[in-house]
Order: sequence, then structure tokens, then C-alpha cells
Amino acid sequence: MLASTLMFKILNGASKDKDRYQILNKIGIRKQLLKQSINYEIRTLFLLPASLRIIDVLFGLQLFRSLLPDPYHNIWLPFIIFGILYLLYYLLTVKLYKKVVVEYK
Repeated sequence: MLASTLMFKILNGASKDKDRYQILNKIGIRKQLLKQSINYEIRTLFLLPASLRIIDVLFGLQLFRSLLPDPYHNIWLPFIIFGILYLLYYLLTVKLYKKVVVEYK
């Protein structure tokens, strides 16, 4: 849900950012540099909430110590699944965002 919300929010603002990137293109910024900037911007927007969410889960599992003998047993599996799905959302968001703001005709 976190990734879906981020993706929607970023792509919703892409049409507004299109003018900004067109201006940068007109003043001579290379398209490759624009794409790197987009990668960095969206990566930051995805990594900060994900990091906070992982920390929240790790500390939140402390509450279940009385109910579960080892709440951290095999915790790597949900984190790997989360990481893969989150990465797919990130890559899809970057691709769609670039298509809207940089690869205009």
C-alpha cells in the first residue's frame, strides 16, 4: 500500500513537473542528466518512507514478545518480499515518470 500511494502521488504530479523539465532541456541540460536527477529524486522519495516503515516494524514486533516466543524468527522472508515488490514499484514509477516528463515529442 505504501508503494502504491507513493507511485500515485508521484505520477499525479508528473504533469506539473513536465514544464520544469522542458525548461531545463531548453537551457541545454543533457537528457541523461535529467534522467539521473529523476532517478535520484524518486529513489529518495521511496527510500525514506521504506526505511521508516522497516524500523517501525522492527520496533513494533517488540509488542508481540508476550504472545510469540520469537517474533523475529524468519523475519528476512517478509522483508525480501517487501523489497522485491517495492523495487518493482520504484522501477515502474521511474519509467512512467520519465515517459511523462522527459521523453516528450
